[in-house]
Amino acid sequence: MTDASTAIAAGEGLGGQRGSVELQDVTKRFGTMVAVDGLNLEVKPGEFLSLLGPSGCGKTTTLRMLAGFEQPDEGFIRISGQYVQGIPPYKRDVNTVFQAYALFPHMTVAENVAYGLRQKGVNKTDIATRVAEALDMVKMSKLAERKPRQMSGGQQQRVAVARALVNRPSVLLLDEPLGALDRKLREEMQIELKLLQSQLGITFIFVTHDQEEAMSMSDRIAIMLEGHVEQLADPETVYERPSSAFVAGFIGRNNFWTGRSNGEGAVADDGTVFKVSKPEETVAAGDEALVAIRPESIVLQPQDPGTTVNVMPGEVAGVSHFGDTLQYVVRIKSRNIVVLTPRAQAARLHMGDPVWCTWSADDVYMFSAAQADLVLKEPAAEAGE
Repeated sequence: MTDASTAIAAGEGLGGQRGSVELQDVTKRFGTMVAVDGLNLEVKPGEFLSLLGPSGCGKTTTLRMLAGFEQPDEGFIRISGQYVQGIPPYKRDVNTVFQAYALFPHMTVAENVAYGLRQKGVNKTDIATRVAEALDMVKMSKLAERKPRQMSGGQQQRVAVARALVNRPSVLLLDEPLGALDRKLREEMQIELKLLQSQLGITFIFVTHDQEEAMSMSDRIAIMLEGHVEQLADPETVYERPSSAFVAGFIGRNNFWTGRSNGEGAVADDGTVFKVSKPEETVAAGDEALVAIRPESIVLQPQDPGTTVNVMPGEVAGVSHFGDTLQYVVRIKSRNIVVLTPRAQAARLHMGDPVWCTWSADDVYMFSAAQADLVLKEPAAEAGE
């Protein structure tokens, strides 16, 4: 073993606690493509961690290496203190729930859940007890004798979770398990999965490309880009304190401007002056900068506030209604920006009305302009009622 693998085997890091997961300098290649690039990650026992990122960022490959379906080309993985390189999936203390639930169509719910236990040679009495417990956890006891075709997508998803939990793994891996559900059912299942995880205390590692899903369920989120973790933090931190322009653009929405730092903030290319109150996000005076403001941080005023800092004049180019929120598209010189305002606080504004966009220095993010290419491009906001 190398020094790195010896350190892992000796129990450094999380100390080999059941349910702990550690990846050290893990790299996975497919031909010349690097899917995971020197990844380092620690997951605490009983934690709900989401791997979040765009397609091709390496999140599913990472999950497959934890499950044992892929082997890393470099680096080391420990699960519950066990060094798992070369150990097949069925011998790892993990179970996986996939987007395609892969239930056996000819078996009942109870038979599907019991299948893994039968394969392991567990006696019939213990199988019956553990299947009953697992189905009770996911509120599926009354449907134990149904076949998969007789159930909804949400019910099948619960059965897939029960089948994974019946083996009592220390870690449950979930690969976009809610992706096939409609929006309303997906939101309901998000709540149920998080409550179940909290009750059981099992480590959940959840792969998703849906930021709202990750934000609503996770204790921490690992935001991945090009095979590495761009930021690892709790949902509030990644939203309020993004570590990079990519994270700022991927989590929630942002309006971006390019410009040049003036020491206190930046002057955008269109002449707008941005003052920044977060010194750790400043860029050296004279350097090119990328500035961002979230749509909900912008306040629309129908009259000129009489200041030249953190203000932009424009006109209302579009209004959209989203329940308790109004989305305004404001045309600023040659571009459109998006503003989100709670309906209860919204001024009476109409298409063509002049407005002044204002914001607090606390709500301005500033990054090096070199990060501009990492911001995921969204279609420009379109005007229209």
